[in-house]
Amino acid sequence: MIEEIARDLEAFDLGESVLEVGAGYGSTTALLLRRGLRVCAVDIDPGAISYLRSAFKDYAEAGLLRAVLAPGESLPFKDGECDSAVSVAALHHIRDIAAALREMLRVARRLVVVYDWTPESAGVTNPHSAQELDKKMREAAAAAEALGYDLAKKGLWYRLTKRKT
Repeated sequence: MIEEIARDLEAFDLGESVLEVGAGYGSTTALLLRRGLRVCAVDIDPGAISYLRSAFKDYAEAGLLRAVLAPGESLPFKDGECDSAVSVAALHHIRDIAAALREMLRVARRLVVVYDWTPESAGVTNPHSAQELDKKMREAAAAAEALGYDLAKKGLWYRLTKRKT
């Protein structure tokens, strides 16, 4: 399923710089860097940030990657600091989804694209229960609607998008 999400993400013009919320151990980071983007990768796990800094050391030294320890609900970036914001399969881990979606909108100048798992993906693409994923998806859908995001359900995953003008 990650391959499907990666193909879907390829269709978006992310600009030159992207904020990645919930970077984890770098699967999406690698895709974004291969696209030639400057990436600000954020995660709340110190181990993940340490790994990103080590695994993508050459990109960091070239100024193409910043790996930052921070929660998605409180991003240490200026308003409009990146062209876009992306999050892949991390939203269900975020405590305050509405705050994280607002923060991504604040930091992104052009576009926010967020992917996460549907309840149908429980036990297939991730270890979470269908109930847990359903609760998080309903929370995300409500927050997204209030903030003007578009929601598209794609089987085992869904996408939230918001273009800024």
